[in-house]
Amino acid sequence: MIAFEVLRRIAPVYSPSGEEGPAVEALREAVEELSGGTVEVWVDGAGNLLAAPSRKDRYDLGLISHIDTVPGFWEPKVTESSISARGAVDAKGPLSAMVEALIRLAEEGRDVLLGAMVGEEDDSRGAKYLKEHGPKLKYVIIGEPSNTTDIVIGYRGYAWLQVECSAKGGHASSPEVGESAVEKLWALYQRAREALAPATVSLTSIKSWNAFNVLPKKAVARFDVRFPASVGLEDIVKAFEPCAVSLHDWMPPAEVKPTSPVPRALRRALLKQGVKGRFVRKRGTSDMNVLAEAVESIAAYGPGRSELSHTEEEAITKEELRRAVRAYVEAGRELAGEV
Repeated sequence: MIAFEVLRRIAPVYSPSGEEGPAVEALREAVEELSGGTVEVWVDGAGNLLAAPSRKDRYDLGLISHIDTVPGFWEPKVTESSISARGAVDAKGPLSAMVEALIRLAEEGRDVLLGAMVGEEDDSRGAKYLKEHGPKLKYVIIGEPSNTTDIVIGYRGYAWLQVECSAKGGHASSPEVGESAVEKLWALYQRAREALAPATVSLTSIKSWNAFNVLPKKAVARFDVRFPASVGLEDIVKAFEPCAVSLHDWMPPAEVKPTSPVPRALRRALLKQGVKGRFVRKRGTSDMNVLAEAVESIAAYGPGRSELSHTEEEAITKEELRRAVRAYVEAGRELAGEV
């Protein structure tokens, strides 16, 4: 099975965000060899690997996944029916299934592009580069683990904030007279959690250091806010005022209707396998957030159990890969015309 062989080759190559080069080269070699030279393979200015029947400026369908992983490596465990490795689920498994789908669709003369993005686990710089400088795409399937049966039609956006609170300080023995920047920041955090619901506000780090008997005059914290379309970026920033707020990075939420062409094609593809695909929305983000506004329709789908992502139990089976390949190919036949 091509997908299983691709994953077997790229899983042992450690590729945390920012260090994807060796894995991209391993993937390039695998695609060139296993396709028998029937597809053209190249690397763009961001380090993304792209492959297609021929290189051009526009494609009907993009099969877009990512090759980077979160940090942490262990030696892969390969059996006849499964592979356990960092990134096996998120998202080298979906990517490998897309490689086989590309080869099969290319043999049929379908107008499809494969993209293995870099930096998805960081700032999605690969997808951002593809959006601004890469070939234009009509439809996109994002390769992300979705339990092999679910179709993801929505992701929340994120805002990464640094908040600095100042206070007059004072003697720790008389807190009613003085003012603590840490307590001020903490109270602000609690108010923001309530005000921004249904968004989630996570305090990811906090820094303030003082003598044991002195109330701190300054406290700095970082927050990860995940938000749906009903919560605006301005509302998020205002929720942390009057402290000083700086926006480190952000990404808007993305959502499509179930009747949109890509989720509809994926559901039909699963129905042909006897599976009634379920439309779901995820609490995190993906490259779908970046590419959604640049294409006519988009959705995410892939093999692997989502709850295993970023854990040390990541593992994917040959059967999961096989089912995903079939779904990608069937959906591709509906979405991608002949070259």
